[in-house]
Amino acid sequence: DDLGRRFGLPVKLDHHPRALLVGDRWFGAGRGVRQFAVVYTGEVLGGALYFDGHLYRGTAGAGGELGHTFVQLDGEPCRCGRRGCWDTIATLSWLRREAARTALPEPDLIDSARLVDMAARRLPGAAELLDRYARNVAVGIANLQQTVAPNIFIMHGDVVLGGDCLLGAIAEHVRAMVPSRPGGAIEFIAGDAGDRAALLGAAGLVISELLQLPI
Repeated sequence: DDLGRRFGLPVKLDHHPRALLVGDRWFGAGRGVRQFAVVYTGEVLGGALYFDGHLYRGTAGAGGELGHTFVQLDGEPCRCGRRGCWDTIATLSWLRREAARTALPEPDLIDSARLVDMAARRLPGAAELLDRYARNVAVGIANLQQTVAPNIFIMHGDVVLGGDCLLGAIAEHVRAMVPSRPGGAIEFIAGDAGDRAALLGAAGLVISELLQLPI
């Protein structure tokens, strides 16, 4: 309401991963695809789903809180007040905490790009932490694949900074967790690590809402 009054324009509110998905659907790797998922990692973890040619929002727009699906019963406390959420093992806060325990240099600054570089330089513990991080990201993706089988995952955020090394490790863990079955191979595509897709998608969400266009 405040933004609407300030700028004299309609304002729409939506979920950040859904903006990423619309950016991919209209301008990126999701163009022409009938079914795919977007996964975002960073300080938080989230996702969005595109099924049978439609953006899935869930009741009252509540769908897509993938970061708060359970992956560890009685696991670590989550910022949401529960325990064992995917968010607790696959975000930058987990990675930096584990980097400090591993005694890697400047743990508070570590992201996927730095960790891949440390692993390539064979710093003690870096390769092992990289593999654990990949597996932690893969756990939630494997659960999503087992549940709704989108088959195509477009990755955004921090994991994209890890390049083919990290995305390949995530894909390998997911394929090891998900049994072979009909429907084709599971594909992983690198989106962007910045805000371009989200900004394009946010514009797309506003346009589709105002003009009543299908997403």
